[in-house]
Amino acid sequence: MLEDQKTRVLIANDDGIKSGYMLALACALAPIAEVYVFAPDEEQSGVSHAFTVRKALSVKKVDVDAAVEAYSMSGTPADCVKFALGHFAMHGLTTEGAGPGAFDVCFSGVNLGENSGVSSLYSGTVAGAREAALWGVPGIALSLRGTTANMLETAKEFAVKVVKERLFERIPVGVFWNVNFPKATAETFKGFKATKMALGMFTDHYTHEGNMWQLDGDKLWDEQPKDSDDYLLNQGYATITPHRIDQTDEESLNEINEMLVETPVDN
Repeated sequence: MLEDQKTRVLIANDDGIKSGYMLALACALAPIAEVYVFAPDEEQSGVSHAFTVRKALSVKKVDVDAAVEAYSMSGTPADCVKFALGHFAMHGLTTEGAGPGAFDVCFSGVNLGENSGVSSLYSGTVAGAREAALWGVPGIALSLRGTTANMLETAKEFAVKVVKERLFERIPVGVFWNVNFPKATAETFKGFKATKMALGMFTDHYTHEGNMWQLDGDKLWDEQPKDSDDYLLNQGYATITPHRIDQTDEESLNEINEMLVETPVDN
């Protein structure tokens, strides 16, 4: 990269183009990076890695800040990142013209609400970072468990540090980071921890009223492993959990191969 060329940053989210938390991140990075925002035109929380197929997408340029180039899309967070990396980077909003060039890193967020543990499987925010990793671009999801203002500041400071020190270059291909910030104040925040993903499920239950069913539930935070993101997030730490694109279980491969030898399956 040329010394006078700024880091090219893509920002997406699942809270939508009007999210003040996402805009705060974009404005924090604008002085040190070339920032582009692609976000859904409506909230897309909980859509996981859904994307749009057999249906056209609308893309509209919007004014959010003079230093940030921003677009709203009619699709999901994965759609936003897919379009930005797979088309816009090369062609802009044309089919044959030139785009801004490859992105160096993609931040998804800052999300209002935690995405640690199994929440990451449902999260549109995390899917934005995952989609970036599928394209070989370092992806980092940023989420707040609470809405405390100083944790937003901490999230912004973290992202600025990642860009300034080019820490995203240390994310291996096929890996992305899921970063969560706790309900905390400057006095109670305990710092950052590298953690594994908790697997504890929600205490899901449904209430019934009329003909409608409403989902409710929470996590058993303190019952998770003490080195997991859910547990440490609940203790006041910001957690950085590396996720892999490759979900293959190697041990099961061996078991399946042994099973196929013992009981051949005809073609």
